[in-house]
Amino acid sequence: MKKVLAILIALLVGAAAAAGGIFYFHMKAQPKVDAKSLMERLEESSELTVEKNFYTGIVRFEEGTIRFIDKNGFNMKYEAEIDAGFELENVNIEVNDDSVVVTVPEAKILSVSIDPDSLEFYDNQVSLIKTDRKEATKQALQAAQKDAEEHATGKGILEAANKRAEVIFKGILEG
Repeated sequence: MKKVLAILIALLVGAAAAAGGIFYFHMKAQPKVDAKSLMERLEESSELTVEKNFYTGIVRFEEGTIRFIDKNGFNMKYEAEIDAGFELENVNIEVNDDSVVVTVPEAKILSVSIDPDSLEFYDNQVSLIKTDRKEATKQALQAAQKDAEEHATGKGILEAANKRAEVIFKGILEG
């Protein structure tokens, strides 16, 4: 009985020593994190897009006041891609002895791209006084960009980008 007890104690001591050794070498093998190397990894890109939204919309363009004389207008259908994320130069990283703190600014709309091949014009109103169609289309495109941005913001693209950023930065720090 004493022999069995001695063997059992020896096995427990051996298992504890092995577990302690594995834990020690695992902790020793953890890479050191420093703010400079993290910032270098982030600065490789100036922006980080974390959320995309696609939208099809219609905007109305009108100019002039008197119908058939100087009032012109049209509806323009378009497709847009809206990107939300962060400018990485505004990310701040602090490394302490036992923690890494990454401060990320609030997400913002980084770009709104209107696909020129998607443009369709409807309900053209013409007048006796001709207008500059190029300028009218330019103004309609600006209105489309604003419309797409407002739609994406209303649908929560910035909130989704903020949540996704947390997951992404945790992944960068852990991986």
